[in-house]
Amino acid sequence: MKKWIIIGAVLVVVLGLFGSGYLLVSRLGGGTDLPPEESALDTGGAPVEVEMGEVSSELVLDAAVRAEPGEDVKARNGGTVAHLWVGEGAEVESGAPIVNVKVPDGSAPVTGDGGEAPSAPATRETTLYAPAGGTVSGLEDVLVGDVLEPGSVVATVAPDEFRAVASIPPNDLYRFYEEPGDILLQIDQGPPASECAFLSLGAVEDGGAAPEEGGAGGGGGGGAELACRVPADLEVFDGVRGKLSVSTGRAENVLVVPVTAVRGNVDSGEVVVIAGDGTEETREVELGVSDGSLIEVTKGLSVGDMVLDPVPLDPRFDVPGGQDSEEEPLTEEEIAVEEVE
Repeated sequence: MKKWIIIGAVLVVVLGLFGSGYLLVSRLGGGTDLPPEESALDTGGAPVEVEMGEVSSELVLDAAVRAEPGEDVKARNGGTVAHLWVGEGAEVESGAPIVNVKVPDGSAPVTGDGGEAPSAPATRETTLYAPAGGTVSGLEDVLVGDVLEPGSVVATVAPDEFRAVASIPPNDLYRFYEEPGDILLQIDQGPPASECAFLSLGAVEDGGAAPEEGGAGGGGGGGAELACRVPADLEVFDGVRGKLSVSTGRAENVLVVPVTAVRGNVDSGEVVVIAGDGTEETREVELGVSDGSLIEVTKGLSVGDMVLDPVPLDPRFDVPGGQDSEEEPLTEEEIAVEEVE
């Protein structure tokens, strides 16, 4: 009986030493080669078929309503105010007279006759006209006899119109494939949404446009400003806020794939095409409109092709040492548990 107990104890010790040796060897990275399919990185990708479809790209942007800026009435050559044709707040048409100004007449002589003292310089009277139709402002402090410096602004004529403006974050500019032709304006706590005719898309003006929710601006001084004309029959006020729904591109009956199956989303990119025998080929493609979920492929693929979705990360960026690939060191308790197992 003692003999079998001794033999059993010896077997337990031997098996324990074998298990500890296996654990030590596995920690040191030797003697435990895994099959390639288990040690390879699993991207979770699966083949998806290239199909015909429709893509419509839309952006929703925070917006603010601004009164249309007026045009200045300038006294380019300066002079003296001789006559006021209209008053502050007057409604005028384009080309209406605003003010008369006396300016020196350089063509007339300034010397006196027969030794007399020189006479006062001759003057001529010119009229300054409204550069556009609208409401006149800036005349409340202008009086007959006032002397104007060259280039002085005498008045401003502003049309009774409004525009809605929105700042576009720099990266969203890639989504403007054509001049936006379909814009809807929704005023917060205001009338129903209405069409807003496209005016311009350009650099952000001084002061920026509508800040994003939370008071932030359009993004670090970059990006651009989109402006559209508020309909004349829509009741708005300078400074009211709302949103713009902007159609930035549309494509029908085109080849589409998920955006996650493409490296790159603008102009050109890469996909991984899976052949019938399972082999993979990285192929360059040309791209069109994207709605954030699907993207148009204009060249490089055909209906029925199979592509990997999601596409693996470009190996030039898939480098070790990244935050996601770093593992936390095992604690003493975790090491003890593994040794017991």
